[in-house]
Amino acid sequence: MAVYADLESRLKRSIRRHRVPGASVAVLKGSRVVATAAAGVTNLDTQVPVTPDAVFQIGSITKVFTATLIMQLVDDGLLSLDTPIVEYLPEFQIADPVTRRNVTARHLLTHTSGIDGDFFVDSGRGDDTIARLMPMMTLLPNLFPLGTKMSYCNVGFAVLGRLVEVLRRETYDHAMRYRIFKPLGMKQAMTLPEDALRHRCAVGHIADPKDPKRQRVAFVTHLSHGMKAAGSTPAMSAPDLMKFVAMHLAHGRIGTGDRVLSAASTAAMQRRQVRLQKQAPPTTNGWGLGWALMDFGGHKGIGHDGGTIGQYSFLRVSPEKRFAVAMLTNGGDAMDVYQEIVSGLFGAAIRRSEPVRPSPDTALRIEPDRYIGRYENIQSAYVVDMHRNALRFSTLPKADMGMRLTDLPMAFIDRETAVLRTGKPQLDRMSALFSELVDGRYRFMQVGLRQFRRVD
Repeated sequence: MAVYADLESRLKRSIRRHRVPGASVAVLKGSRVVATAAAGVTNLDTQVPVTPDAVFQIGSITKVFTATLIMQLVDDGLLSLDTPIVEYLPEFQIADPVTRRNVTARHLLTHTSGIDGDFFVDSGRGDDTIARLMPMMTLLPNLFPLGTKMSYCNVGFAVLGRLVEVLRRETYDHAMRYRIFKPLGMKQAMTLPEDALRHRCAVGHIADPKDPKRQRVAFVTHLSHGMKAAGSTPAMSAPDLMKFVAMHLAHGRIGTGDRVLSAASTAAMQRRQVRLQKQAPPTTNGWGLGWALMDFGGHKGIGHDGGTIGQYSFLRVSPEKRFAVAMLTNGGDAMDVYQEIVSGLFGAAIRRSEPVRPSPDTALRIEPDRYIGRYENIQSAYVVDMHRNALRFSTLPKADMGMRLTDLPMAFIDRETAVLRTGKPQLDRMSALFSELVDGRYRFMQVGLRQFRRVD
């Protein structure tokens, strides 16, 4: 199609401009992939070119696959979304006894369990990696009471992966292969890292510590294997990802007419379960069962993003237009490429622009004491304090997870929403959303989709 004629050349220019080693894009219309583009290399050391069949880690887009496996259990009468998890997994144990007794698959699918869930510990290799992760979770605390807020929870999807294994009496890898990949004809898709040998497989890249303007191959190829159902190991090509999306757009049917998922479950996954706080982020305004719910200037969409070690993935879907765009990348400033390529393609198809976060309100008067403090979860801490007569933002990652940033100026859109004003676009996308004003101070700060609780 003429509209996609220069897609590959635009992608090549974009990844060069934003230091992304390689990228693959696929565009779906109805049940057919109408365009693909590939640019750059899978690995800066080997210089193997990216082609449309190149396999990238999809990160948290995996959560929509895991949610699909869960809804297949519902279709088969093996699971109720509102029955406590302990009735299926008696060994399930976390620190909060109330959550342990009452948390359900619905809570886990919608990130409303309250469990502090960025728990990427090494549970080894082999078929039992998810099973071995479960007893390691026993001391995981809750950030907030069950069902009262939403905070992105990776470990919840590990529990859902274990639920699949127990109720199906097969490994998560086997379930993905034979209940999703094989029926959909996804030949460039995998969950086992050793299967990379069968594919043209991308590796992640990170900034070179000696020269941050350059990228180098990451020393670690995968996050914890026990978190595979949350997105640590699954990988696929962009066109194969679109086969999965096409099934969801066809209400669970595939080209043969057979069903992978019931129409009722497909619809339920796209139905709002949670409404997000305003501006968190501008495009995403709710959560379904696995899917993020999005609004593009009044046009309803669904999607998900993903990130592993130096690999970043993006998926945007319009059920109304039966249209989707996916982009898989392996490092660099991938969000900038997303803005230039994916956002442009998707916006042109739905005839809407992606919402832009409002500018700070310079006339707004705030009370600094409401915000000043230290906010934590198990992975990171953030500090808000006063410096040079202005509120400043600092990050304090734990266990060398993430980047340490200090004394970043904040500006407020409204009394609950702050953004950074550093002059660096990659940092200034970050926002902090405050909630639960108690005794004149906010109890929670949300960064991205994760809640951080005030600890002082």
